[in-house]
Amino acid sequence: MAHPHGAPVSELFEIRCTPNSGRAVFASHDIPADTAILASHDLAITVLLREYRKEVCAYCFSYDYGNGLKLRESSIGFAFCSADCQQKWREDAGEVGLAAWTAVEDLTKSRSKEDAEMQDGDDPRPTAKQITQAWEQVAKQAALIRLARQGSNSKRHRKSMQAALAAPISPDVMVFCVSGILFRYAKPNAWPSVLALATDSRPYHNTRDLVAFTRSYLQLLAILPEPLLKFTTPEILFVLSSRDSHNSFGIRSLEDEGSEFFGYGCWPGASYFNHSCGPNLTKNRVGRVWKFTTAQDIEKGEELCISYLSVEERKLSRGRRMERLTKTWGFECKCKRCEGVI
Repeated sequence: MAHPHGAPVSELFEIRCTPNSGRAVFASHDIPADTAILASHDLAITVLLREYRKEVCAYCFSYDYGNGLKLRESSIGFAFCSADCQQKWREDAGEVGLAAWTAVEDLTKSRSKEDAEMQDGDDPRPTAKQITQAWEQVAKQAALIRLARQGSNSKRHRKSMQAALAAPISPDVMVFCVSGILFRYAKPNAWPSVLALATDSRPYHNTRDLVAFTRSYLQLLAILPEPLLKFTTPEILFVLSSRDSHNSFGIRSLEDEGSEFFGYGCWPGASYFNHSCGPNLTKNRVGRVWKFTTAQDIEKGEELCISYLSVEERKLSRGRRMERLTKTWGFECKCKRCEGVI
């Protein structure tokens, strides 16, 4: 079958639709163990949690184990492990990206604790109707803010912008939105690779999460550079959330089996592998690149699977693994290990 736009293409595997698991990756022929299958460089969305931004390089994600990196850019709120990584990050961000990150840091640097309310709870995920209503409720204020950004001196327009900026902020949600908006702006030819990913129609964890996104939307309309405003829309922000929801990879420490969770990102090319609690592929992050290698001999037609769980989570009982997968990824695993076949 034809691969979705932006999906990885290889002589080693093909992407097919399955009856119960959406699209999946299958071996095109027998593949021996320790074969490199894919290297995914296409990072589209990335979030470094604010609490780690002084210790984790914003470009290669190397970790300084709590000591703090010495090369920091206070104007953008990120740190780097080397001048080379700093330069690569700045080149990737571009002039508009630097202006965007500076504006976000100016807003958030003295108010970072305001996102404490965003801690996970047991509230149910908003329904599709509730999501639509939440975005519709901010549409009027968004329109007024856009008029203010266009130069209107109307008191009503200025007050709408001031109200947005005075509202509580959620720095990590804002970083998620900005990284995706910048990807859409700077790499239009790669945007279809995000659109092609599996969609979650209810991507927000709870009502507070949804509110954080609609609130961040209004705040970003008020502060982002003018070239980004056409891409700062509910439609694009929902695309980012709905694609990232089931396709993100955790960014963890590399030297200690991933005990430290720094954040997460979406690499579209790496997002077609389904989960197994007994995976036949290993995945390893090398800087900004995810590399996938066969963990065993694989037969032609066999599905290529990775584990969505951390090293420690894979050691849990079947019931506990199922709890994690259901809560985080929204599915019940029926792999050979969970079904007792292996």
